[in-house]
Amino acid sequence: MSFEDVMATTGRWAVATEALAAVGAELTLAQAGAAGESSAGTQPGHPDVVRALRGVSAAAGLPDLDQLPRPQRELITVFIRMWLRQALDMLDDPARPPGWSFTDPDILRGWARGSMLVPGALVAAAPELADVRSFLDIGTGIGLLAIAAAGVWPNATVVGIDVWPPALKTAADNIERAGLGDRITLREQDVAALDDVREYDCAWFPTFFVTEPVFEAATPRIVRSLRPGGSLVLGRMAPPPDPVAEATTALRTIRSGGSQLDPKRLRSALEAAGCQGVRVLPRQGPAPMEYLIGQRPPG
Repeated sequence: MSFEDVMATTGRWAVATEALAAVGAELTLAQAGAAGESSAGTQPGHPDVVRALRGVSAAAGLPDLDQLPRPQRELITVFIRMWLRQALDMLDDPARPPGWSFTDPDILRGWARGSMLVPGALVAAAPELADVRSFLDIGTGIGLLAIAAAGVWPNATVVGIDVWPPALKTAADNIERAGLGDRITLREQDVAALDDVREYDCAWFPTFFVTEPVFEAATPRIVRSLRPGGSLVLGRMAPPPDPVAEATTALRTIRSGGSQLDPKRLRSALEAAGCQGVRVLPRQGPAPMEYLIGQRPPG
């Protein structure tokens, strides 16, 4: 492979990186304008730069970004910041061993905001989860999935466990601000040492945050923590069928301390742990996420 070949490929990726940042910048300016941060009611930002930003999004087939509902604009911006910060972290410290050690607020916020979509997606895809009364959030992070679960299931209590103290501290603050301290309990705990028995109607286990040995040790314990008839939902990253997307997803997952397990492997683990009715749930929304669900037998 020649230097010219490498430069041609990285040059194409550089354009995509700058375009991603441009979309984030345009959305950031739109949000600032909507919040009244500009003077005399004008669009914030230099007019020439604003026009150039809009030119990038239009060329990408994304005109009129400012017409998106505000929550959607904010969520996309959060994701863009997360992707860029996490990529820069990898560039700055490529020798770091695998493991979740992020403290960057943009990275933590991005993963957490994405996780808030999970409870609603599960209810939409699995009718048996319509009336969850007790929910286990494994890898709760900064607690936004737990907060979302409390909203989706208004009669439920939620337990969130994690092994990363900085995230749990932020989670406690978020839960207090949400006024949900009476419904959400946080524990610093390794899922491989979970010892709850018949406690939960549903447990959420994002497999891309744990190594395969931890997954193997934890799955039977999680099933034991379910009430008879309770459900265990496994999440896995499912990028589009593109070699670079698949390779970069695997890299991100491994570097974050997780593993890339295929659906067949996840299904066999659920069945070996005693689950029945194991199936892949219908996809919900644009997120590259796949869910597998299995039930602890009743009785």
